[in-house]
Amino acid sequence: MRVRHVMTTAALAGLFAACAGSEGGENGKPVYATVCEARCACEGCSGDQGGLCEAEQGALAQQAEERCQAEHTAYIDCVRLEGRCVDGHHAAEGCEVAAAALLGCLEPSEQDRCSSEGDGICDEPRGTGLCPAGTDIEDCEPPSCDHVGDGACDEPEGTGLCAEGTDVEDCAVPTCDSTDNGKCDEPEGTGLCAEGTDVEDCAVAPCASKNNGECDEPEGTGLCEEGTDVNDCKDFGTCDSLRICGSGTSGCVACANEGSCADELEACTSDFECIYFRQCAVTCADSACTDRCVADHPDGAAMYRPYDACVHCDECYYSCSAGGVFAC
Repeated sequence: MRVRHVMTTAALAGLFAACAGSEGGENGKPVYATVCEARCACEGCSGDQGGLCEAEQGALAQQAEERCQAEHTAYIDCVRLEGRCVDGHHAAEGCEVAAAALLGCLEPSEQDRCSSEGDGICDEPRGTGLCPAGTDIEDCEPPSCDHVGDGACDEPEGTGLCAEGTDVEDCAVPTCDSTDNGKCDEPEGTGLCAEGTDVEDCAVAPCASKNNGECDEPEGTGLCEEGTDVNDCKDFGTCDSLRICGSGTSGCVACANEGSCADELEACTSDFECIYFRQCAVTCADSACTDRCVADHPDGAAMYRPYDACVHCDECYYSCSAGGVFAC
């Protein structure tokens, strides 16, 4: 789902409901440069928590940039300077006024809303012109493809992962004349056809013994097909070679966030349901708790899963001991 300007005051406050530390300034209140510093001082950031906190801050700042900078600054300053760490949780009861002001600024007034939002027709000036710019975002922004430029056609005629017209460069290749003949004719097979043009023949059965610490592809035990036991068979990549799981400004998670997982991170931090799910799930100590978070935020869980897999299953499987929210 796409970010909307409308959200509840409680949800806005909850975005920063993290832990502040007990060190600092006047009257015993903590003084920190950023909300994330306050959060990590209380709870301690591990894994991807620090990086995602910074990304969440950036997403909110970007949303407020156009017309709500003063309200945004007042709210952030209140949370980071006036918050208290109480029993391991951040308390910012004195920031309700600032939160309400920011909410009122971000939430468009009735006259600025589009009555036909989400009807499948773009009603902004570039479409029918019935609504102001920025009020019918979902209808006016074409779907994007997360797999552009990967060498495989991901439109319906290829892998089917993306909508028609969103992976033009990868799909501008000849079709395969020998599809569905029981033989993989893409480069990993006979090589007669381009990648993504003989999908059904090139699909392989999953590896029953993947992620067991032993490479079971042909170059290893040979029990599984090529590409089905990637984590066990891959050499350390650029990020995993760091062998440090930390996020901050170093470590595997930071490397992944800035590199191959950047798109998945941006997608999650641009969606408040994904943010809320992540905030719920990272506090869980067992699968029952995680399942409750999924039930409470199903759309957010679906949005978070690709990012979790990219970081903890693909890029940082060894550095972070496959320690994602979801199993690899």
